[in-house]
Amino acid sequence: MHDAFNVFLALDKVPYKIESIFACGQKLFTGTASGALYVYEVNEPIEDEEVKVDLKETKNFFKKPIEQLDIIKDIEVLISLSDGYVNIYDLQTFELQRQLTKTRGANIFAIDTNVEISEDNEGIPMIAVGVRKKLLVFTWRDTEFICTQELSIPDRIKTMVWVNGDKVCLGLTNEYVLIDVNSGVMTELFASHNTPGGASFAYMGMSIGAKANKPLVTKLPQGEILLVKDNMSIFTGLDGITTRKTGIDWTGTPEEIGCSYPYLIAILPKHVEVRNIVTQKLVQTFDLPQARLINQGKYLYVASISNVWRFIPLNFEKQIDQLVEQNEFDEALSLAKIEPTLLKDKDAKIRETRRLYAHYLFHQNKFDDAITIFQELDVDPKEVIALYPPSISGALHKPVQRPKVLKPSDEIVDDEINNDQEEKSSEDEIETENLEILEGKLLEEAVQTLIKFLTDRRHRISKILIQQPHKTNEPTPPASPSHRTNLVNGNLSGTLELAELVDTTLLKSYMVINDALVGPLLRVHNYCNVEEVEGLLLERKKYRELKDLYHGKGLHRKSLELLKKLGQSSEGLMKGTFQTGYYLQKLGPENFDLILEFATWVLQTNPDEGMEIFIGDHPEVDNLPRNKVLEYLEGFSYDLCIKYLEHIIYVLKDPTPDFHNKLIFKYLANVQKLESQKSESNSEEVGEEIEDTNKRLLKFLDESMHYKAEKILGRLRLDDFYEARAILLSRLGQHDQALNIYVHKLKNEKLAEEYCVKNYIETDDPTKNVFISLLKVYLRPSNGEKLMLEPAIRLLSRHGSFVSASDALNMLPLTTKVSELYQFVEKYIRENNKNRNMNMIIKNLLKADQRQVEEQLMFYRSRRVKIDEDKMCPQLYLPFFLTVLLFITIVKKSIHNRMTRQYYSFIRVEYDPYNC
Repeated sequence: MHDAFNVFLALDKVPYKIESIFACGQKLFTGTASGALYVYEVNEPIEDEEVKVDLKETKNFFKKPIEQLDIIKDIEVLISLSDGYVNIYDLQTFELQRQLTKTRGANIFAIDTNVEISEDNEGIPMIAVGVRKKLLVFTWRDTEFICTQELSIPDRIKTMVWVNGDKVCLGLTNEYVLIDVNSGVMTELFASHNTPGGASFAYMGMSIGAKANKPLVTKLPQGEILLVKDNMSIFTGLDGITTRKTGIDWTGTPEEIGCSYPYLIAILPKHVEVRNIVTQKLVQTFDLPQARLINQGKYLYVASISNVWRFIPLNFEKQIDQLVEQNEFDEALSLAKIEPTLLKDKDAKIRETRRLYAHYLFHQNKFDDAITIFQELDVDPKEVIALYPPSISGALHKPVQRPKVLKPSDEIVDDEINNDQEEKSSEDEIETENLEILEGKLLEEAVQTLIKFLTDRRHRISKILIQQPHKTNEPTPPASPSHRTNLVNGNLSGTLELAELVDTTLLKSYMVINDALVGPLLRVHNYCNVEEVEGLLLERKKYRELKDLYHGKGLHRKSLELLKKLGQSSEGLMKGTFQTGYYLQKLGPENFDLILEFATWVLQTNPDEGMEIFIGDHPEVDNLPRNKVLEYLEGFSYDLCIKYLEHIIYVLKDPTPDFHNKLIFKYLANVQKLESQKSESNSEEVGEEIEDTNKRLLKFLDESMHYKAEKILGRLRLDDFYEARAILLSRLGQHDQALNIYVHKLKNEKLAEEYCVKNYIETDDPTKNVFISLLKVYLRPSNGEKLMLEPAIRLLSRHGSFVSASDALNMLPLTTKVSELYQFVEKYIRENNKNRNMNMIIKNLLKADQRQVEEQLMFYRSRRVKIDEDKMCPQLYLPFFLTVLLFITIVKKSIHNRMTRQYYSFIRVEYDPYNC
């Protein structure tokens, strides 16, 4: 409980019996049992001063008790109920204006406080009066109250309240009803068809048929009505349907109930109770002897027969603070959500109260509820992280000042305790309170909720960083304690600092819950603090995750040093060169020097895996500077250089002539090196390797079109590499020299003929015919070589169709026998006959084609179409364009046939629209 009201004794032991009270502004009206009216002026107290009450006027109305008082300020009248009549008095002079004679026998009245608005924007006061089993309604018209309705009621009215301009809630002996004063329709409250699920007083232990005390009705804000039966109360709407699942269980049977928002005040047999309307919790109790009357509203009074007490509400901020100190956060929030006029900064107060509530829930191990509130408030992550043990919060738990929250077991500190004594309590104890107890499953549960909070904050921060321009050296503004997180939206350095804290704490949380989640966090873009995370990962020997951390932060040297150290060890899953090699493949040309530095030990340890650094299937590898890579690999071996050159030429299709030349030079150098090794060891394996290299060399010389043949020729030895020399001479167009090598150096007639077939070009110039060149090599040798008649005759027999007969016969010696040339002459004649017959066929086909074209030409010439600019038949669009298209096609085909060009001339086309 807390202090909602300060109670002051306004009237003490007055010499008359108080029958009714009413307060309006600074005036207090009391009606006595003798029919007198006492008017007092009340001076509101300042702080804890006493209430001052001065008697201003006394009026004797009747000799009978004044049972009820009320005021209508709009028309300046005082209304009283006395001797069974409702009387109207002037509020200033207290002179009787009129007695409502129709109200004879009245026992209660109620004034409509929600009057409808007339056309002149003035309220129209209405009075409802209970007379035996009737309800009379009086309306203010033309300076007087006129009875406008007279409704029959099934029982005597014991209490009633206007709920809106049309309806009055009546409390009868055994029931409550709502009655429409215009139509007279009554609705029984708590009937099974009026309440959700058929609720009634019976569901609260209230028997309708049992003997009951006086029914009580109180109108509440937000369109609710409070109805009382015995010691129970329920809340209902203006439509008669219950609005809350549970009602108020008073500690006794209420005799009177009043409302001073947000509190209910009930007079019970033993004391006066104050309860919160929203939470229904007991707030205060007062021992006021023989209290029997309540004047509700802004000015709250409670009266007995001879005393009147003034209830003055405490400042709402003080009430909220008091409730927070007692950990009554639901009560505090219910007060903080009242009308803004009663609270200076409503939103800020609600936010601060909820923040303290979240701290309280956290220390009660209700982590999900606490984190949910922190998320809704968007609090600074530092504040949340600081609630956790040092293993999670690091240094934050010391400098961060958290609110002091009392545990349920703590006693509320009495106001009389000296504040100096409270300040002497150890700050260290306050800072470490409720931190060390988080361990084991409890810690895991708390960290699970923290992960949810940090993940949400990480998502928000990433959106901010994407939207922010990358500015540096921007000062961080001071953060508001109410909403620090939102300030980072305009400050890059502050946002980055927050991102680092969130990611680092998230990683620590993963280490507590499931360290398998650490790797995925580090493999994506993150803002983890390297130094802090590095120590944690090394401590737990999470080297793979540490490598990912270094890679994500661009600390490639540290990562490679770690991989090298692990790779050179004899134990562990990361031993060997693979991890380092794969890492180097992903670095790219911007880290080329680092690649070469750490590739050395990989190549020395495992050349095959080392070469993957430079030939792996990754775009970063393809973009490495190839000249520098080749220069680097030359320091290792021929084999690595050849492997790299073959990769960039065959796989990457690099056309650079220098690379093609270098590959040829490497082949040549490798052959020479192997030949020297073979001469020393006479190994068969070396011989096979030489043969394999030669094949690769010749294949490359034959297929590549990008090397410089003249440069290669200058590097070849004159007494070796004859076949390679022949290929190079062929590239230079020196076919005679190439064929001379095949015939005289390699002594391979087959290779010479294959060379001719490959390089033959149809031409009328005998000097460019490679077969003639080969005949010259055979039949007109130089440098003292002997004539080779038999190979020449075999060449003519097999390929004579490519050689002119006259040229061949002129080159043959005169001693050559005709019989030896039989195959050549026969093949030559057959080839000529075939060509002549083929030419005749082509000639006849062209003539037939010519005739067809001539016929088509004659057909189109016979057509005349007259084209008029003003008249055009739409139906001729398609035929006309198809005709033109066909004509163009025929013309193109005819032009292609050279034999029919002379038959074409300009064609006139005239179009007549009447021939459609």
